[in-house]
Amino acid sequence: MFTRSHSKADPNYINIGDTSLIQQRNDYPVRLAGYGSLGEYIPFYFGTLSPMLLNIKTGHRGITKRRQSDIVYICCKLDCLVSNCPQWCFTDGHAKHAITAFYDDVNDLEKVDWTLVDERYWKNTGDDFDRMRRKQAEFLVKNYVPASCIQVIVVYNEEVHAKVQHIIDEMQLEIKVKINPKNRFYY
Repeated sequence: MFTRSHSKADPNYINIGDTSLIQQRNDYPVRLAGYGSLGEYIPFYFGTLSPMLLNIKTGHRGITKRRQSDIVYICCKLDCLVSNCPQWCFTDGHAKHAITAFYDDVNDLEKVDWTLVDERYWKNTGDDFDRMRRKQAEFLVKNYVPASCIQVIVVYNEEVHAKVQHIIDEMQLEIKVKINPKNRFYY
């Protein structure tokens, strides 16, 4: 996987999600010295059922509505990314939020709200106005992710499973393809 601006990026790549946010992220600084901007990174959520996926599913906030079956999860093992990717960092919440902190030491992973990142219901409450930001904690990998770091691709249904498995087989990759394990990936 490559960032949109990488020389090896797929020319047929399609942005999904909030196009204005994607544009803003291009030049938004990673708040660690020498780390560049968010646009140089491939973002991964730590958990499933992201607020952005819900917005894509519903078309909320003017986001282009798409079928969930058109979206796959690319899941990587954290230790593999850390070992094989020269520059990475992570956040304790949505990367573009002013109070979000950035980290480049795995010892700081305790700063991620692990209970919340995988919650099905993450709406801010009267007792906690910061749930949605924390739910969107991100792991960011600069420039590219080697295929060897992809542990599993999660898909919506059997039809998509067949298509993705065919691509994996054609490319002779050793990546598992699973259909929505425990119904925890799609709304």
